[in-house]
Parts: sequence; structure tokens; C-alpha cells
Amino acid sequence: MSRIGHYIHIRSLDVPAQYLCFITMINFHILGAGGAVPTPEHCPAAYWVGLDDEYLLLDPGPGALVRLVKSGLNDEGVDGLGAIILTHLHPDHSADLLAILFASHSVVCTNTTPLRLFGPPGLKVLLEKLFDIYGSWLTPRSRSLEVVEWHENQALKLNNGGIIKPFKVNHPQDRLSDYAVGYHFTDCEGHTAVFSGDTGPSPELNKAARNVDLLVVECSTPDHLATAGHMSPETVGQLCQDSQPRKTVLTHQYPAAAGLNLVEELSKFYDGLVCQARDGSSFQVGDNSAGSGSEPGPERN
Repeated sequence: MSRIGHYIHIRSLDVPAQYLCFITMINFHILGAGGAVPTPEHCPAAYWVGLDDEYLLLDPGPGALVRLVKSGLNDEGVDGLGAIILTHLHPDHSADLLAILFASHSVVCTNTTPLRLFGPPGLKVLLEKLFDIYGSWLTPRSRSLEVVEWHENQALKLNNGGIIKPFKVNHPQDRLSDYAVGYHFTDCEGHTAVFSGDTGPSPELNKAARNVDLLVVECSTPDHLATAGHMSPETVGQLCQDSQPRKTVLTHQYPAAAGLNLVEELSKFYDGLVCQARDGSSFQVGDNSAGSGSEPGPERN
């Protein structure tokens, strides 16, 4: 058994329900709307996602735990985390795993339900390397740690009816993992949202985003700085023109993009409903929300 086997228990993707589904809604709280290079309103990736009654932390980049606690969305901090899912293992999307695991080792933590981590193949290798350095300092004191690496056609099925399904995206990986993923969320009433993660144009993303209620998609740079494995206004516009999401939210903005009105830039290629996110933006789908949001940046109706 590898060394990490002493700390981590692997289990199936079926998640026991601890309560029934009373609220049918997808909540998407953007704690970090930037890339690896932060600005005052665009910190590295971090998203607090509610699927019906269950919340999870998506892509905990640097400072994610602090921003989550300061947001007022999770007063329990580490004890309030049940599941963490990752699109890929670049540090601006995963660095706070270290802080979260170290915090969970504290004697003040009392949650006894498992802390569940989901991500692409390579996640266990990353954790193995962290445990090689820090050892038992990263072992949760009051609960077990459960890790699942996604494989083809797998999905996280919640007993309340919600489904989280990963799909491959176009973001080349040359360390730890072979590929990155995006996520398709479906609540128990059939409302849908897609998170692109980091990606360039890809047929898989177009397919996943087709006619969704909410598309949260990266828009890393202006068109003149377009970079392989990432999106810019023109490629996001082409994606939206093809997939026709009900509402599009632009995130993962590096400084040159964050300083622009990306909604205006995107209007050259697409005339649908678009919002430019910043840290603290929040969007809801379902329960008569019609893709509503709060604290947005520029928006076009």
C-alpha cells in the first residue's frame, strides 16, 4: 500500500443523504473570479456551490478557505466542508487543499462526517506528495478523508436527486494528471449549470453547455492575448452562440481581462444574457430564480 493509504479511505461515488431535498436550486457563489495573478476584485479560483441542500467547495485556490469564512456563507469553516471537487491540479485551483487539510488536523475541529475529495486522475499522487512532506499534520483529527479520482462516464449522484458529472476539457496537463475536467450540475428538479474550469475551445464543453440554465465559463484574457488552453471573448462568444445557455457568467479573469468590460467585448460575437463576475458575485438557478444574481460586474440583459 502507498503511504497515502494510511491516511485516505477510498469509497464509492454514492453519497448518503442526511436530509431530504426541500430546496430545489443551484447556488453559485464566486469567491475567486480571477486567475493565478490576482487583482483586488479578482482573486484566484474558489467557488461555493449549492446543489439543492448540499454545498461543496469547488477549486480551492490560494486563500479559498479564508475567503469562504469571510463571505459569511459558511460560518463553520473547515467543519462546514463536506465535499471538495477539483477541475485540475494547477496551484491556482488546488493550493488551499494544504491549508484545509492542515486546519482539519486542529483539536478545535469536531465534525465526524467524512471529508470527501473528488478530482481528475493524479489527485492521489498530489496528496501522496503532500503527505510525504507533512505526514500526519494533514490527517483530519475528527473524521476520515475520502478521495475519488474521476474516470470516464462517472458521476456523483446525491440521494436528494442532484447529479454532478465531470467532462474532459481542453486544458493540457504535463504534471500529475493527464487531463482537466469541467462539471455539469443538475438539481433534483432538472435545473442545470455548467462550470468550464480552465479550458480552451472544445466539443465536450459545447455539448455540456448546450441549453443549460447557467454557464460559468473562464474568460482569461482579451482576444489579443489569447492563450492556448484558455478562452477569450471571441471563443466564449462562439461557444455561447453554439450552445445557447440561458445565462453566461465570465470568470477566471487575469488582470488584462478583469480591467475590461468583457460583456461589451463579448457582444461583438454573441447577444445573449452575459455577466462579468468579480469576487462576491452570486448566481442562482431554480426556485423561480430564473438565473438571478447579486453583486455582479457588468451585465447585459
